Amino acid sequence: MSASRSWPASLPSSAAADWAHVVLVEPGDSLNIGAVARAMSNLGFANLRLVAPPNFDRERAALSACWATPMLDRVTVYPTVDEAVADMDQVVGFSARHGHDRPRHMLLDQWCGLLAEEPPGRTALLFGPEDHGLETRHLSHCRWLIRIPSSEDNPSFNLSQSVLLALYELSRPRWKEVPAEAKPRPGEAAFGTLDRLVETVLTQCGYYKEGTPWPVPRIVRNLLRRTDPDQREMNILTGVFGKLHRALAGQVPVRTVDAVEAGDAESSE
Repeated sequence: MSASRSWPASLPSSAAADWAHVVLVEPGDSLNIGAVARAMSNLGFANLRLVAPPNFDRERAALSACWATPMLDRVTVYPTVDEAVADMDQVVGFSARHGHDRPRHMLLDQWCGLLAEEPPGRTALLFGPEDHGLETRHLSHCRWLIRIPSSEDNPSFNLSQSVLLALYELSRPRWKEVPAEAKPRPGEAAFGTLDRLVETVLTQCGYYKEGTPWPVPRIVRNLLRRTDPDQREMNILTGVFGKLHRALAGQVPVRTVDAVEAGDAESSE
């Protein structure tokens, strides 16, 4: 299935996209850098910084960046964490490891809740190398250490997964602004037509007969309404039961199962 860049409902722009800067410390795999760029682009974030990437290959990163390749052309590279965060108002690090000399830990959703009460200034979201995460020497910059909840058996996320989860949580306040996709909905008159067709078909085939428990037709009508079809789906349902009605009334030819299987066998020869 080919991907499409046109979606009926998309996230509106967010202030977080301006103040949040993703900073990857010594990322070792350019494919991960590309995947991070893609995750950022998915959620409307554009500020990406790299600290001393040992083997940054823009072309290799582009393989996993998908439509986010322009971000790879704008990425800024710094030799040290000090220089990468020098113009930030605050720095938060993402790490699952605890320690006596480490900044205070906070769960991701708790930190995002604080942001709703007091929007931050320019903030660096600091992510460590893929193999061992942030080191003690990186943590002196951090006001908070953010932990993304995970299974005790496998507590470590891939770098791009961590970035995606963090930015996804930051994007949550925008969800209520996403407009629902508008589709024409059928009115009660259309359901009335469907009700009559279904009742006729079920009577013709003997499912409705004398002695049928009285709640059954009502349950069937309620079931049809709970499917909540749009207008196109209602047209299909009406067409299906209309064809069944005509077939049961002898108005259109009916192929038996044996005839269908025989026809399929002939077409495959």
